[in-house]
Amino acid sequence: MKNESSVFLDEVLALQLFQSSKLLTREDLIEQQITSVNVMLDREIINWIEQDGQIVLTTGQMFEKLTLQDQIEFFKALTSKKVSAVFIKVTPYLDAMMPEVIEVCNERGLALLDLNYDVSFTEIFSVVYNLMFRKQTNVLQRVETLHKDTMNVVVEGGNIEDVLKSIHKTISSPVFIRDYYFEDTFFIKNEFENDYALLYENIESIQLDGKNSKLIWDKIMFKDREIERLIIPIFVKNQVYGHIVTYGKDQSISNYDKLGLEAASNIIALEFLKKISVQEVENKYKIEFFDDLISLDEQRRMKAVERSSNFRFSENANYVMLNISISTRGGVDESEKALKAAYLAELICKDMGRSYLILNKSDSIFILVMLKEGEGGPVVKRYSKYIYDILKTKMKKHQTKMGVGRICKGLNHVHRSLLDASKALEGAMGYLEEDVVFFEEMGIYKVLSNSGIKNELEIFFNEILEPLMVYDARKDTELIKTLQVYYKCNGNLKKMSEMLFTHYNTILYRLGRIQEIIKKDLEKEEDRYAIQTALKVHKIFRM
Repeated sequence: MKNESSVFLDEVLALQLFQSSKLLTREDLIEQQITSVNVMLDREIINWIEQDGQIVLTTGQMFEKLTLQDQIEFFKALTSKKVSAVFIKVTPYLDAMMPEVIEVCNERGLALLDLNYDVSFTEIFSVVYNLMFRKQTNVLQRVETLHKDTMNVVVEGGNIEDVLKSIHKTISSPVFIRDYYFEDTFFIKNEFENDYALLYENIESIQLDGKNSKLIWDKIMFKDREIERLIIPIFVKNQVYGHIVTYGKDQSISNYDKLGLEAASNIIALEFLKKISVQEVENKYKIEFFDDLISLDEQRRMKAVERSSNFRFSENANYVMLNISISTRGGVDESEKALKAAYLAELICKDMGRSYLILNKSDSIFILVMLKEGEGGPVVKRYSKYIYDILKTKMKKHQTKMGVGRICKGLNHVHRSLLDASKALEGAMGYLEEDVVFFEEMGIYKVLSNSGIKNELEIFFNEILEPLMVYDARKDTELIKTLQVYYKCNGNLKKMSEMLFTHYNTILYRLGRIQEIIKKDLEKEEDRYAIQTALKVHKIFRM
């Protein structure tokens, strides 16, 4: 692969300075990259060669007193140092280089040039390094032009798609931009209409996140052939928020592509930061409106109703509140996680075709949706589960839970739906075995979750089950668990035995002890219901 800023031996030999010199080895060996030029007038200098891709300049005088075997070992040593070429002033010191030496150079990929005696080493240094400088300068100028073009796009109000269009004016390879913060992938489909699906599939398979901060230049299989792939991190606030990914689909990725995309990554980072900042400002304004709307102070609620037209809300429509929690097992900025979740919810709600308000506040995502006339519970359930499914898919490293309130009539009563949604979310996060809980479907828990009667519920629980909890703690038994399984199996002793991996007679004994300790009879409907209710209180308050 020939990078645009690299110099190769064929380019050096094409210079006027070497027209009177003669290549002694195979023609294909002149395709090697040149990194520097070195002079060798003593064999000991070979120990100081470190950089790959050197041109070594020397004279035949070094070889006058060497045996053929010594010469062969010398050139083998040069190839072990990955020298690209040796330019030798053969005459007047030698009649010619030994055929055996030339054969060894051919075998080991070392180009050998019979250098015209009149060509000075100083001139060689000058022309080779000038060639390197010109090529690198040309690439840097093109990179600077690309940087200015993309910056102008942003200054004129363009977005990430516009930046991509600007990039594609000079970079012909397919370019994707991955945004991990907002879970977006940007690309210009019509630039590679026939191949974008396969490349997009590869993009989706890249398992990268904020921990992958290094540039990756590797190869992948594409349509039964190997192509290059370049992955460049996009840094925002010293963290990786995304990656630029390009593929050498039709040609190799050049050094210009790499440098140009690295420069563009800084501009894309500014766009990422702008999106985050805009969302933060919008969220602050929404919170002010929302706080008034859910206030217990009627005057504040009416103040919010007066501003509701700014959010395309109608005062007397039907509304429903969703309360979403997205928890993480450490290592993630909570505010950034919430912003990301809110952004994803925004994209989902846009497709719903209804007026809505989304904001993140107090570690939760709140969604207020205005329903269309005639819509009820089935619509709410369908859209709630759709939002949950998308968030769960897009935020796999997080745990998503959702509480859905009752439908309320009138914007002035939204605070009631929020209270319901919060209770439902508590159930989802604590005592109910569902990730999405609808308040309407909580049954007796709608009453038991009322914080206003918590003290009475504690007294009720203590009267019924506290003796049993004390017994379990003192005797290291599982009588509370046995009771829970009893109700789960609807009193079926065979099922209880299977679930507890305990003999039937042991189950009977435990149930007898339970009734003795709490002085209740499981055969009596009133006692059985009281015990079951106490168990539900236990689940809610973790008594």
